[in-house]
Amino acid sequence: MNVREWILLLCVLLMLGCAKRQGDTKPTGSKPSTDTPPAEATTSAAPAALQQATAALSRPSKLGDLAWPLTGLTWVKGGPVEIKPGTVYVVEFWATWCPPCKRSIPHLTELQHKYKDKNVVIVGISDEKPTTVKPFVEQKGAEMDYTVAVDTTGGVIAGYTGAFGIDTIPTAFVVGADGKLVWVGHPMDNMDTVIEKTLAGASPVQGG
Repeated sequence: MNVREWILLLCVLLMLGCAKRQGDTKPTGSKPSTDTPPAEATTSAAPAALQQATAALSRPSKLGDLAWPLTGLTWVKGGPVEIKPGTVYVVEFWATWCPPCKRSIPHLTELQHKYKDKNVVIVGISDEKPTTVKPFVEQKGAEMDYTVAVDTTGGVIAGYTGAFGIDTIPTAFVVGADGKLVWVGHPMDNMDTVIEKTLAGASPVQGG
């Protein structure tokens, strides 16, 4: 063979050797390494990215879309709550440091009491730590008499306010008995009328 052919053969052998080393398991008789990630860890990046992309595509982006599930939450008061057909839900996002959120709390409690027997469930969700939210809720007592949860992973927040491009609180979403979003807005902006229309089978839109 000429020099060029020898060089080509050498390149092929080197490539085959590299591929074998990447696919090999640890040599027989060697001790398992404690700092080498398991094989599945090196192959999970693509499926994980695919799952994230799929989740982003399925997030609601407009009224009429199916509401995002309330999963992965830390339940501070009441719960867990699962969005099911036949029940109307108010999913509100708030924080302990937010003055408008604090002013909305008695109103949300009033609405929960008013519509409790009509299959209306109100859930307040904060992105703060449970150690911050729990003492606040306990201090409020009966004044904050509805379900409260903490979204430590940000998954539910991303499925509601994030999907709608909303970065202000308090913000509430009303979910109809069919599991679809029917309204989004400030919890004290005529939301009681929206709930009444939703219970009557109507499909309220922004502004009630």
